[in-house]
Amino acid sequence: MLWGVILGGLFAGGKYVSILTFWLVVGGLSYAAFQEFVKMQRVQGFTFAKNSLGRLGFLFLSVELILGVSQRSLDSELSMLPLGAAGIWMAYLLFHYRYSNPRLAPLAVLVFGWFYIFCLAGFLVRIFTFDNSRGAWLLILFIVLTKFSDLGAYVTGSLIGRHKMIPKVSPGKTWEGFFGAILFSALCGFLLVKVFPDPFHRIPPFHVLILGAVLGATAVLGDLVESLLKREADVKDSGQFIPGIGGALDLVDSLLFNAPIMYAYLCFFYRQ
Repeated sequence: MLWGVILGGLFAGGKYVSILTFWLVVGGLSYAAFQEFVKMQRVQGFTFAKNSLGRLGFLFLSVELILGVSQRSLDSELSMLPLGAAGIWMAYLLFHYRYSNPRLAPLAVLVFGWFYIFCLAGFLVRIFTFDNSRGAWLLILFIVLTKFSDLGAYVTGSLIGRHKMIPKVSPGKTWEGFFGAILFSALCGFLLVKVFPDPFHRIPPFHVLILGAVLGATAVLGDLVESLLKREADVKDSGQFIPGIGGALDLVDSLLFNAPIMYAYLCFFYRQ
């Protein structure tokens, strides 16, 4: 249902509805994921820092989106403004708690969570705004290449999974599921560009196969990273954002992990 709402907003209402939908979904999911990370790591006591960093992250994504939509280079000096603001704010927080509270470990966790979620989510913005005429399609291709790995891993692992990958981190993941994730990602991405060739005419189909294999593999790694964080925090899910699926962080973990890879591909191989 969530993906249906996203698809409807991205494609059914024109350019500005698409931008608004993207902003609300990515900004909202990132903010919710950060709050879940804070709760999961049990650093709620730093209420001021938690709330300030969450709002700053939402602002960071908003500025990135404005720069991208206005066709400004996200690698220009202007793109460093939100990161500069984040650095100044974090320096203030470190200075503030250095003298008011010697327990800086929770603050370090907050800073890590901010970069882990909001900075990686910034690459989702860059994918969406990389080609303003086809940004929504590039985003959908990225989501398909990343999230269908989950389906491939689940189906293959359930049917023929025998050999555990890293049972101490994620007992359910198998090597068979890992290769199933790679296969599903590559094939589903290939089918997407074949069914809708016009939006993807600048991306060769064999590139999609290779990119799907890479993103399918790294999506599993992204899930393992979050599984490690959850295991360290002794929780099963990051939250209950979507009943039956888990929290917002569970929903976007592989997308965050893969977004820089997709953006790097676009920078080096996308034919303008």
